[in-house]
Amino acid sequence: MLEINKIHNMDCIDGMKLIEDESIDLVVTDPPYGIEYQNNYTLRKHNKIYGDNKIDYLSMGKECYRVLKNNSHAYFFTRFDVYPYHYVQLKKIGFNIKNVLVIEKGHIGGGGDLDGGFANNCEWLIFCHKGRRVFNKTKLMKNTKPVGKKTARHNNPAQEYKTRFNSCWFGDRYPKSTYNSSWQKKNNMFHPTIKNVECIKWLIQISSNYGDLILDPFMGSGSTAVACMLTERNFIGFEISGDYCRIAERRLAQQSQVII
Repeated sequence: MLEINKIHNMDCIDGMKLIEDESIDLVVTDPPYGIEYQNNYTLRKHNKIYGDNKIDYLSMGKECYRVLKNNSHAYFFTRFDVYPYHYVQLKKIGFNIKNVLVIEKGHIGGGGDLDGGFANNCEWLIFCHKGRRVFNKTKLMKNTKPVGKKTARHNNPAQEYKTRFNSCWFGDRYPKSTYNSSWQKKNNMFHPTIKNVECIKWLIQISSNYGDLILDPFMGSGSTAVACMLTERNFIGFEISGDYCRIAERRLAQQSQVII
């Protein structure tokens, strides 16, 4: 088994081959979409994501499935134009695909046809089971119905906190999926698809327990690792870019000082 609570600077498919079968409790990741993404409509242009044009999605998915424990969850970020391919590959591997979550971004996407296309203000997230796992009871969101009042559908008394969330996360009650450019500038943290730690924390709390081991094969700037640290989970991560690996390590070191 690879060293845990570390982001390994290597290709994730090579790295995952070093992980034992069914030793991971949850997968949360944002794989590159194979489009060499670069937003040309920002004042600060990000570097293209290394390896984005040659990801072997099927091999990556197979390794995620192999190392994931039975009766566990997996989350794969995707995009509308590559979603059909990602869906078919994950289904072929054996994942039970339950939903696609649509989560509001912290910013409006600046790419595409500015005059003839709608602005992209959301992220898509494929939610899978290996086997079947029920959701954790969390305190992430309070119910709007009075506690104890019986619900119309199941005639059960309403609980204080929600146990089942909507598949569309929009509005002030939900975390955003990404940070905006102001946050990146303020924190000197630049990445073209940086994920909001609060959003990843929600997924982790819904789908894993304290002390569990979380896998993110595409750590990028380290949001999943930071979310694991804040929710008292362990992690194994991979990031092929040395530059982004160093950014992620810096974030983890800063967060460790805050916790101490």
